Amino acid sequence: MAAKSDVDTRPASVHKLLGNERRNLLIRYLSLFEENASVTVRHIARVIRGIETGTPPTQVSTGDYESAYNGLIQTHLPKLSAKGLIEYDESAKEVVVTPRLQRYASISVLAQLAISV
Repeated sequence: MAAKSDVDTRPASVHKLLGNERRNLLIRYLSLFEENASVTVRHIARVIRGIETGTPPTQVSTGDYESAYNGLIQTHLPKLSAKGLIEYDESAKEVVVTPRLQRYASISVLAQLAISV
């Protein structure tokens, strides 16, 4: 088993984490932030749903926002936190980017390139 500070590159582990389109988008978006940056879940939900719908984040409907927000707090953020890609403060609804996130973002981009070829 990989140590928490290592990237688990076993195909099944990578696919399990990156196999979900929203989680993949989330990893890529968070990789744009500097290490140890803090981002609110509200902000992330608006941006992610905006990207998914092709709508500016400020114009994302309440229903679309709530759908993304709930998916993030119930599924995606806890999974990324368990793998050490982020630190997720459930009570404050804030995410802190860890150095490990960038490694998975790179794998995500490479996987997308491989699919496109």
